[in-house]
Amino acid sequence: MRGPKERVSQFSYIKTVACFAIVLLHCFNNARVYHMETLTDGQITTAFAACASLMWAVPCFLMVTGALLLDRDRVIPPKKLFGKYIKRMLIALVLFTAIFTVIRHDPANGTSIFSEFAEGLLKNHCMAYLWYLYMMLAIYLLLPLFKMIVNKATDKQLTILLAAILIICSILPLASYMGVDAVLYIPTWIVYGAYLLMGFLLYRHNPDWRISAVVLVICTIALPVITFRLTGTDIDPADLTAYNSPLVVMQSAAVFSLMLRIKSKAGKLIENIDRCSFGIYLIHMIFIRLTMKEMGFNPFDYSAAGFIIAAIVYFAASFAITYVLKKSKVFNFL
Repeated sequence: MRGPKERVSQFSYIKTVACFAIVLLHCFNNARVYHMETLTDGQITTAFAACASLMWAVPCFLMVTGALLLDRDRVIPPKKLFGKYIKRMLIALVLFTAIFTVIRHDPANGTSIFSEFAEGLLKNHCMAYLWYLYMMLAIYLLLPLFKMIVNKATDKQLTILLAAILIICSILPLASYMGVDAVLYIPTWIVYGAYLLMGFLLYRHNPDWRISAVVLVICTIALPVITFRLTGTDIDPADLTAYNSPLVVMQSAAVFSLMLRIKSKAGKLIENIDRCSFGIYLIHMIFIRLTMKEMGFNPFDYSAAGFIIAAIVYFAASFAITYVLKKSKVFNFL
């Protein structure tokens, strides 16, 4: 049995790899957004395909959260829920909305920086990637309900519940591609809660690694192929590569499942990256915005190596800053 504060090495590996994948995904996506007018159709499609292949990263973070916080032996009193988890998200949301409001503000527009900040905070008009903070606030607010369900249900019942949720929010939306309106509808964002349950169940009942490996290979090939094949047609590939896409759900589960099988203990570096992963997520976009938007850096000018090197630099710089800030005890929320 591990102690209450002992880190699970597999989770540290998962969060480290997923965090780098998110940085790489944002490199592709923002290179497309900031340089849309100068990119070829092939480069734009490549950016979409790369992003589709990396969509497993955020679900893996959610699955780690589910495996940890939904543990039946773990008690999370309201004081800890609001004083630690929710407080952390609120501080990050206010601070980074303010940072990007300052970066984006143009006095020539005649709009008050304070009104821009208020609108950015209330409507997430500041930076799209901050959606994750709003989503985590909802997850934490619903956490008592999730824990009540998990504590009262058997693993078999939870598996049936997870399957039902995924059928409704992941499978049924595909009916529209066949010209059929699904009778039963649940908003697709409920899939984020499903990822929590999935992480809890996979951590307790990990399937055969060969099944996970096959699923991972098939989904990782299918997602970019779908993007390339459907781009330019009447069918929007974005809906088939979103977080509720069956392919993304299966790919995410396969990555999580396979990385749970890592036997070696995480070293200090991996554990520190794990501890700093939230800060890396928040800070790396500042570098992307300043270099790609303000300075005109375009990774496409340097082929695939440009994206890999850029992601490594952004990741390392964000990690270093987060590590120093956390050591200072001033920015513990990172």
